[in-house]
Amino acid sequence: MATLDEISSGCRTYLRDFPQFFEVDQGPLNTLTIRLPHPLVSASTVGVYLNDGTTTTPTDAWQLDERNGLLKLIDNAALGQRVLITGYHFNWFLDSDLAFHAGQVWGEMSYYDDLRLAGMEPAQIEVIQLGAVVSALWSLVTELALDIDVSTPEGMFIPAHQRYQQVLQMMQGYEAQYHDKASMMNMGLNGLSQFRLRRVAYTTGRYVPVYKEREIDDHRPPERIYPPIPEGGPSSSSITPIGEFLGVSTVEEIERLGWVELPGYGGSGGSGAPGPAGPAGAPGPAGPAGAPGPAGPAGPAGPPGEPGPVGTLNIIELTQAEYDALATKQPNTVYVII
Repeated sequence: MATLDEISSGCRTYLRDFPQFFEVDQGPLNTLTIRLPHPLVSASTVGVYLNDGTTTTPTDAWQLDERNGLLKLIDNAALGQRVLITGYHFNWFLDSDLAFHAGQVWGEMSYYDDLRLAGMEPAQIEVIQLGAVVSALWSLVTELALDIDVSTPEGMFIPAHQRYQQVLQMMQGYEAQYHDKASMMNMGLNGLSQFRLRRVAYTTGRYVPVYKEREIDDHRPPERIYPPIPEGGPSSSSITPIGEFLGVSTVEEIERLGWVELPGYGGSGGSGAPGPAGPAGAPGPAGPAGAPGPAGPAGPAGPPGEPGPVGTLNIIELTQAEYDALATKQPNTVYVII
């Protein structure tokens, strides 16, 4: 399981900025502030010992300015005694500096992908270490850019800019290696995000269900799958359900038989009414006991009726409980749940 401390340690190995031992013996002390011979001192490795002329005892009554290499004793009893200071220092970066750069690169790596240091492979850890090296060298280049060349009338010339150029070239080499490996591992801000596009129904503004692919001759029931909602797709504000075109906020259900029921579309024409019944047949001739003749046949159907009125769409607002209690739903009606 990798940690940021391990990444910082690997970054220091790439930079070859290993700790170096130092030892200082001063005294008798007439001040409590001691300037160490090196800046960039690791406070966790420093040991301070006081000698009163007969015995040497360790003490922890001190404070350290790691970056500038200043140690201050906070016990006045140390005045007049000798002090021995031991520890390790670095040439370029403190542990806190490398931890900062490692955290910056890790923030870029985990920006898009849900990564965890605990589950990363060694190859991925190497990419983060290279990124931390590039970030650290870039900060060092910024510091060295402030150095200027020195030229004296005696002919002495100190080309301070050469150190800046050397560090810059080294940074560019690590940067090319970092980008190459990051692109091969598809990591970092330049990595490609792969996702599955989802369709959204314009009538409801909801995602259309997705089913698992299967062969053409596979007659088993379809299997529903639930892929994650993709990033970078259209926002919900860019999808307008059909209910908003009708002037309502939420459309729960639209009962319709066809597009002719929407506003602006005419209804179908009605059929003609049947013609009136024909007159009764004339009575037969009088007989001894003659019965009346049968009724005549019905008349022909009348002409077709006029076209029906323009179709309308009723909008009814009701609660969810009222909607559930409906026995039947009216046609040409939009039910809006409030």
